[in-house]
Amino acid sequence: MNSIAVVGLGNLLLADEGFGVHLIRFLEKNYTFDNVDIIDGGTIGFNLIEYFVTYKQLIFVDAIKVDDEPGSIYRFDLEQLPPNITFVSSIHEIGLGDVIHHARFMGVEAKAVVVGVVPFKITPNDLTTELSEQLKSRMQAVADVVLNEVKKAGGIYARRGNS
Repeated sequence: MNSIAVVGLGNLLLADEGFGVHLIRFLEKNYTFDNVDIIDGGTIGFNLIEYFVTYKQLIFVDAIKVDDEPGSIYRFDLEQLPPNITFVSSIHEIGLGDVIHHARFMGVEAKAVVVGVVPFKITPNDLTTELSEQLKSRMQAVADVVLNEVKKAGGIYARRGNS
């Protein structure tokens, strides 16, 4: 089993809220990996705790709420997550922040990094699976941050020849 996981989070039906899942699809299409699992975590909520037990290093990708320009990229070690950062999630879902809190409460610890991107539009009243142009244009930049984390964790990746 691989020791590193990149987990993309978000709801694909809410435009930029699904950025983490879109990034996972981008990585799968454009890169190959060794010692790394690429996981569509979607909106599985508390089931994410399983990953804290299974992997030595986790790299989460999610949309975050912070007062900054759409498309801004943030990277935090889980234990250094600033209190003013919250994760975007719909009203009926459990967000990454909730999972982190419960995992810590249960005594489950793993090395984890969060790569967050500030969304431009979230569409709870007008469902769409399309990312805003602002976030589409940031896909490779966010992928580069994630790939750097993969490399630092001991994972190996290569660009696919046809992409």
